[in-house]
Amino acid sequence: MKLLIPSLLLAVSAAAQQPLVLIDPARGGSKGGSHIADRVEEKQVTLQVAQHLGNLLRARGFAVQMTRESDVDTTNDQRAAIANTTHPIACILLYASSTGNGIHLFTTTLPQPSMVDPAAPVVWDEAQSAYAARSQALASGLREAFGRTRIPIASGTTWTRPLDNMQCPAVAIEMGPQKDGTAADDPPYQNRVAETIADVLLFWRNKVGNMTPPAPPKPEPVVPTPAPKPATPQATQPAPKPAVPAQPKPATPKPTGAAQQ
Repeated sequence: MKLLIPSLLLAVSAAAQQPLVLIDPARGGSKGGSHIADRVEEKQVTLQVAQHLGNLLRARGFAVQMTRESDVDTTNDQRAAIANTTHPIACILLYASSTGNGIHLFTTTLPQPSMVDPAAPVVWDEAQSAYAARSQALASGLREAFGRTRIPIASGTTWTRPLDNMQCPAVAIEMGPQKDGTAADDPPYQNRVAETIADVLLFWRNKVGNMTPPAPPKPEPVVPTPAPKPATPQATQPAPKPAVPAQPKPATPKPTGAAQQ
């Protein structure tokens, strides 16, 4: 007799095995951001690129978490909290600008500590420090990939929220105009950027597991050595008594029927 598993359980099991990528489209709601073109704000461009990137990642076998999926206000702390509670293998923060040239990559300026103790409390504004080396490795892969597309690429480090508050390998990607003046609202330009990021994350999926530092070994507890006690004469122990088998108790006669009433 075959055991049939409901299709819903299969879907849940498959989703549980999918690596998760968090996409953070900047701005939103009352915060429009930079003016990219006539009547086009940064918040619109970042959401368009995020939605396209999300579709590409799902087609490649990833699960996707968005910090916002519509034109709503989302604080930096809310964005970081989503990242820190979903445990993604990568956090991609998307920005757009009407200045500069091409793609700008940013990782945290926070230094990577030599040892990371997972049991130690995390300072909110330094949460990214434990992931600094992995974030730089992710940025390096993106820099090489964008270089092959001939999109101008520049990279650096920065102090910024919510990047510094995220507990995941995180990279901020800002789309500026291309050399020919093509702005970030151009759909073919957005498609090239999204496809490049998605392709890099395919390789990153296999790489990130080997980059996770092991937990530091727990120190052995220090036990003070007690001072030696002075020798005392052994007291004479009394001789043990011989074991005596227990004597059975005499049977007690049961009361008659009349006495029980």
